[in-house]
Amino acid sequence: MKRSRLLLPIVLLLTIEAAPASAGDDETRAPAHAPSADVPPTNAFAALVRAEAAYAYGDMVQVVEAARPVAEGTLASTVEQRARALRFLGIGLFLTNRSLGAENAFAELMRVDPAARLDPTTARPEVVAFFENIRHQHVAREHATRHFIWNFLPPVGQFQNGETLKGAIVGGVEFVALASMVSSRLINYSWHNPDNTYGPNGSHNSAASVLRVVEWASAGVLAATYLYGVVDGIVHYYRPLEEPGSSLTLLVFPGGGGLRLTF
Repeated sequence: MKRSRLLLPIVLLLTIEAAPASAGDDETRAPAHAPSADVPPTNAFAALVRAEAAYAYGDMVQVVEAARPVAEGTLASTVEQRARALRFLGIGLFLTNRSLGAENAFAELMRVDPAARLDPTTARPEVVAFFENIRHQHVAREHATRHFIWNFLPPVGQFQNGETLKGAIVGGVEFVALASMVSSRLINYSWHNPDNTYGPNGSHNSAASVLRVVEWASAGVLAATYLYGVVDGIVHYYRPLEEPGSSLTLLVFPGGGGLRLTF
């Protein structure tokens, strides 16, 4: 009986001391199941967050690795997200001594967003200088593909100047005015009689008078639109392509709304 009483506290003590060791083993094994910090981002937003954090930390290698999938289209993204990724990629490649890759990234950025700039307050001066050189080369190539003579054939001048919306409006007005003028003329011609009356026994004389007014009004609109298109094309031919062009904006305000067209 005395030996049994001594063994019981020893068994309890061993059980209590073994419990923390078991718990410690579980804690040691737990990190093996935790997600790795090196797992690549699965969407453009996460990739850009990682690129921005790496840029703020100064890790340009990680900036390149995070931005590349978005810039190259491996991860689906919006135009704005891809432009940001190309900006990060170009900066990271330049600062890791890969100038050719940086040039390609910045050139693609110019194509995606002609108004893109680098903020000189956050980017190093040598990076900004390199980017500006690429931008000027891009603008020079864009100007080399344009021809002054096309400004005399609106809306071609507007389209080559990057004024897509304005070109569509000018072309649409010209088309409607020309169609109205030609159709009015043809209808009157089909009604015309040798005695200068219109229609059977002059029954269309009043309508013919209205059509003549429509014909001349349409000719006036066509001429005015053409002159506007020529002058506008010449004026904007010398405007840098990266400057904002025409735009259509939806305005919403208390009690109503509207559209604003900026040329």
